[in-house]
Amino acid sequence: MRTDKLQLSDVRYNPERSAFEAIIRVHDRGETYEYPTHLVAPLQAEFALIARGLVEKAHRAHKSASPALRMRKAVAPVQTVNRPAPQLRETPLMMRMLRALAA
Repeated sequence: MRTDKLQLSDVRYNPERSAFEAIIRVHDRGETYEYPTHLVAPLQAEFALIARGLVEKAHRAHKSASPALRMRKAVAPVQTVNRPAPQLRETPLMMRMLRALAA
């Protein structure tokens, strides 16, 4: 199996679990998969160590024969119909607020 690219989302610390959490995106053969991962580590741990641990967990999950929490990203459909922009409707409250600002 060949992995093209790995991406980390925002890494957050969860004090309830004493762990760092992130969603790792794995781009493999034109498909994108996402893996929610966590790594138990102290708050003072080095970022390089945390990032490497999160990526290794996601990579192991991706190589697994039956990945537990694999999220496959759907390809966005191509929009061919041009729809007009919705018209903003002024409500009586909005008109009163605008008059008050203008005064």
